[in-house]
This record gives sequence, C-alpha cells and structure tokens, in this order.
Amino acid sequence: MSVEAPLSNGQLFSWREIERYPEDWLHEANLATTWDLRGLTNEQVATALGRLVDRHEALRTTYHPRGDRPVQVIHDAVSLPVELVDRVVTDPGEHEQTKAELVAEPFAMSGDLNWRARLVSSGGAPLYISLAFSHLILDLWSIHHLQDQFKALVADPGATAATGLTPRELARRQREESWRPRQESSERYWRDVLAQGLMDGLPTLPSRVKRNRLELTLHSRRLGGLAAEAGRRHGVTAPAVVMAFVAAGLARHLGTDRVTMSLMSSNRFAQEDQHNVGTMNQLIPFVTAVDPGATLAEHIRRLHWAGARAYRYSCYDFDRIAEIASAEAEADPGHDCWVNHLFRAWFNYIQVDRRPSDPADQTPAELAWTPLAQQYGQAFRVRVAVQGGRTSVLMLADPEVLPAEAMTDIMRTLALGAQLAVTDPDRRLADLWEGSGRDLPPSLFPRDLPDPPS
Repeated sequence: MSVEAPLSNGQLFSWREIERYPEDWLHEANLATTWDLRGLTNEQVATALGRLVDRHEALRTTYHPRGDRPVQVIHDAVSLPVELVDRVVTDPGEHEQTKAELVAEPFAMSGDLNWRARLVSSGGAPLYISLAFSHLILDLWSIHHLQDQFKALVADPGATAATGLTPRELARRQREESWRPRQESSERYWRDVLAQGLMDGLPTLPSRVKRNRLELTLHSRRLGGLAAEAGRRHGVTAPAVVMAFVAAGLARHLGTDRVTMSLMSSNRFAQEDQHNVGTMNQLIPFVTAVDPGATLAEHIRRLHWAGARAYRYSCYDFDRIAEIASAEAEADPGHDCWVNHLFRAWFNYIQVDRRPSDPADQTPAELAWTPLAQQYGQAFRVRVAVQGGRTSVLMLADPEVLPAEAMTDIMRTLALGAQLAVTDPDRRLADLWEGSGRDLPPSLFPRDLPDPPS
C-alpha cells in the first residue's frame, strides 16, 4: 500500500530549486558516496541494505505533480535499484570512476525513487558499493547517517538507530497550529529582507535558461586551518570567516557598501531534527553592511551574527515566500524563477569529514578554472568543501558582472583576509586591496595564475 502526503518545507525547496535546471544539467542535483564492503558477505550487505530501506521512508518515496504543487508518495515496499557487477578490479581508484558514472546520470523528478547503486564484487566477494542520491530525497547530512547505520547493520543485523522524524511527519508538523508562530516569524523576516532590497547589480534568469558562467576553484590545505583559528580567536565559526571575506570581495567589485548573501542552512539546529533522514536544506538571505573602515575582526563578527540571525528563519514554505515577494512591485523578477531571483548570491560550506585543517600546512595552493562551468542559475555562488584537511572554494559567476580578473581578486581577498584575521585582525578591511597581495605565501595563493577558459 502507498500513502500520499504533502511535501515538507525542505522537500518543496529542493523541488523548486531543481526544477529550474536545464534538462542537460539535472545531474547537478545528485550526491554520491562509496562504501567499502571488503570482508563482508553478500548476505550481510543485502540484509543491511534492505533494513536501511525498510527503516527510512525517504528511500521508498517518489514525487508526483498535483496541480502546481507536487506531493510525495511513500511505498510500503520497493525493488532496490541496485546493479550487481562482478569483475576483476585492478585499479585501486576504480570506485571513483564508478561513483562518477552514477552521479552523472540524472533522475526523473517525477515517479523515480531518486537513488541508485552499483555493487561491485570480484569472484563473488563484495568489494564496494557506490550510491547516487538526488537532493530531492536526501541531503549530505542524511547520507552520513545512512553510512553510519549501514556499518552498524553489517556488524549486527539487529542494530537500532535514532531515526528522528520522517519527511511525511515533518510535513505534518509544519502544518500544525503549533508551527504557525515559526512560519509567521519567517514571513516577517522575509518581508524585512525584501524591504531592504535585493542585490540589483546581479541579474537573474528564468528557469532552465542558460547563460555563460565561469567557475574558479581555489584548493588550499592551509586556508581552512587559518579560518578555523580566526574563528576561535574572534568567537565565530570558520564558515563565517570565509563567507565574510567572500562578501567583502563581492561588495568591492559590485561597487556597493551593502550585500545580500544567502546561506545554505541544514535546518538541523534543534535536537529533535539531528537524526532526520531526508532533504532539509534551504537557502536563507540576509542583508548586511560592508564597511571598508571596519577592522577585520569587526567585519567578521558583523557577518557572523547577521548570518546566525538568518538561520533562525531558514525553515519556511517557499511557495508562500514567493507569493509574498510577488506582491512587492520592486521584487518582481519579470520571469517565473523565484529561486534565481531571491537568492542572487549564495554561500554554502560543507565539512565533508572530520579531519581538521592545519594552519601551518605548507602544501602549495592550487587555482584552477573549470573548462565548462554550470551554465544556469544565479549570477554568483560560492561552495566550500573541506575534506581530508583540504579546503576547496568553488566560485561561479556571470562574467558580464564579475569578469575573470574580479573572480581571481575575490579569491585573493579571501586568502589574504584569512591570514590577516589571525596575524593582524585590527587592520582595516580596505587594507586588503591597498596592497597587491602578491606576498601571500604559496600555501594560500599561487604565484602563477591560470588563464580562464576562452
């Protein structure tokens, strides 16, 4: 038997976010992981996978349009979308290729389970399983929970786990009278943001419309360590330090003293939401001043607390917010894509694993242009991923607004700001641009810069 239910706020946001992708970019909604199966039996693996699917509704859910708003359908039982492959594996990095193949194949938004896996064995013995999930059903936080629970289940098939609310239960809670004050608070917050104005210097696009973009990535092992150290010194988080200097660079190149940045919120701040398995991420904007005369420490703290306040309102009904925005004449995008319009510049920081970054690591930093950047969406976006002690900052921008030279300068601003936030936090923000920044150590920013794609 299948049960139909409305979407939670996180599910609806993911649907609205993904439905704007051009058809040939739908794979961008996918997340992937690989789990080591060496030493396990086929029975252990099959039993653990089956119990995960039985335990979590998100793995048994399909989406279906109902008028202008989709619904979720939760199935009692499903056939596991697991491909079994037995072959001789000689390349120790083969699993990365398998994962890349799975994540590159888009899912149908409607009627699909939105996850798939490939279990690779050799001579009948399991080696690894690679899995791909659409952000429609899971976020990265949930994937970590699944991996931990899978490990527990192969060790003990009777292992239990804290599971939190299902997406269906979340949707029900968000429609109860007790939730109304939170919804109304979020709506008041959004009205305040709209009254302060969005960043008109950043153009927006309709759904599924393509436009040339550039993407630049800075890899540095030292950067994340310095950001963490600066965070400890100034009583803020490492993501806030990175975001503060990204915002400063953006304001400088747009010629403004105020920015509207949108943060990706996990919406798992409450203890009861820590173990939810589903998709809960939502973007939330905040408006803040960027004062060139402020000290670096003051700037970091201002951005941190503005972002921290925004997180309080980050779980909301997106369609309701679009309805509110549509009533504001100055907020009219002139097209059908409120996701692109409301979140013109956004920032996301993901700590992929628990390995800390070393502020003294002297490994040379790398700067690289993506040959073909994502050709749709917002005019400015920064994603930060910290994995294995290395921080990777991926910056996407519309070159008509932020040309390659500006993007490179924002990356340099970030690296210099993170260093000075530790060594000389009383320097003015304007000092970041009064020197060339070419004295940055190679561990933070390379001396030889790559040419952007032609």
